Amino acid sequence: MTSPDISFEQSPYVAALERIAARDREIAELSALRATEVYDAWQLLLAEAPSDQSTAGPRWSPDRVAEVEFFTEIAMLTHRTEYRARSLADTAIALVSKLPASFAVLAAGDISEEHAAVIATYSDGLEGGALEKYDARMARLAPGLTYKQLEYRARSQAQTANPKTVVEQVEKAVKTRRVTVDPARDGMAYLTLYAPAPEIYSIAHRAMSLAKSLKVGGDPRSVTQLRVDVLSDLLLNGETSIPGATKGIRGRVHVMVPAMTLLGVGHEPAILRGYGPIDPVTAARLTADATSWRRILTDPITGRILRLSPTDYRPTQEMRDHATLVHPYCVFGGCADDSVHADIDHTLDFAADGLTEDDNLAPLAPSHHRVKHHTRWQIEQVEDNTLIWTSPAGLRYFFEPQGTMRAAPKGLFEAVRNDNPKQVKAEEPCPF
Repeated sequence: MTSPDISFEQSPYVAALERIAARDREIAELSALRATEVYDAWQLLLAEAPSDQSTAGPRWSPDRVAEVEFFTEIAMLTHRTEYRARSLADTAIALVSKLPASFAVLAAGDISEEHAAVIATYSDGLEGGALEKYDARMARLAPGLTYKQLEYRARSQAQTANPKTVVEQVEKAVKTRRVTVDPARDGMAYLTLYAPAPEIYSIAHRAMSLAKSLKVGGDPRSVTQLRVDVLSDLLLNGETSIPGATKGIRGRVHVMVPAMTLLGVGHEPAILRGYGPIDPVTAARLTADATSWRRILTDPITGRILRLSPTDYRPTQEMRDHATLVHPYCVFGGCADDSVHADIDHTLDFAADGLTEDDNLAPLAPSHHRVKHHTRWQIEQVEDNTLIWTSPAGLRYFFEPQGTMRAAPKGLFEAVRNDNPKQVKAEEPCPF
């Protein structure tokens, strides 16, 4: 991060700009200090040599146990997603252990943490002279480049330094392809498809071609809107060409709508599982088109979903629904995976006399289900479905259930109890 050479008399505005640049340098210096501390913590954990805690199945190596414990500990401690925590740790370890020139530039405040992360990412797989050459060149180039410019140069330099490594990295990256969903404001959400670049650019090109053809045909929507709409239509109504894939599968969503809202005497919003409150018009449309209904009882005072079924060895579908409604996401801190695709796990293991009942079941993404069994993370569930995680370092984290309805307004509760719903005031809409 280079600073402009300001030789004329400073105005208050210019002085303010210089303070911004100075703060950026301080943040970079602190990032370098934190990188050293992250590396030190990693070395201390390795010295503990944590071992696999599972009692059955394939066992993890000590290095893998340590790696998973470290990333998950950092994620929970700093309130980052696991992906961000892994990026933080990987960057710190790479800078301190094998990128001395780039680390020195960061410590001097001449590049940002984001720049350093790019350098560390593309150094993966480089060794010996190739690594030294890459580190020296990036340390020289980075201070004068933007984040995107640096990414292009780092990718090019890594490929030049060791073409074989780049091929291996591409093959490795392809295995991490994924789809993620992130809620946004105003009833919207993001669908992110992380896949090989040729496929992504081909998808984008097809969407643009279809959108333009519709626009030429007189469709009043903008090209941007049409690109979204044609892709949505293809995903929802098209069929896969992959051999062996089941035909006719359609997407499914779960919406909780309070009975009083359906009757028109309450203002409690409907809840789209995995997203949160949705507007009444959308809720009405979804319920009108619903293919099935299930009654779910909630406590009118607390809004908590009541248990749906007695205990059994395997969770019933009602129990699975209860667990995923109470916890819309995987219950491991920092994970945003939809609970509908998660494992319904016994909080207290069945083998340890844990019961198959609503208060002992919670959704865990398969990866975090394995974390629970292979590492020193411990979990307990208290009466109101609150989960308490204890980390390998002995720190405790509390996770309250998110899938609860707002408690019924006192006036509505009293009116219903008195069998006179018309007395309910059409007052304040429920804040989301």
